[in-house]
Amino acid sequence: MGDNSLNIALLHQTWKLIEKTHTSELLEISDGELVERLLHKLDNQQPLEHKDRASLNTYLASKTALIRDLAEARLFSS
Repeated sequence: MGDNSLNIALLHQTWKLIEKTHTSELLEISDGELVERLLHKLDNQQPLEHKDRASLNTYLASKTALIRDLAEARLFSS
């Protein structure tokens, strides 16, 4: 992955945050807003370095469909 790789702890923290985020919040906003909101929440938990923020931005942007699919699955499983 090179210089843009994310460490496992940060990825774990990211997915844990996604699991804790209210389903409607994950489903009702645009992809760009979803990525920004998640980055903001992560930054509030632990300030992100610029390179981590940039890598996470790219990573989350590539995972928005998966994030929404998981959120929809939560709706049907509850």
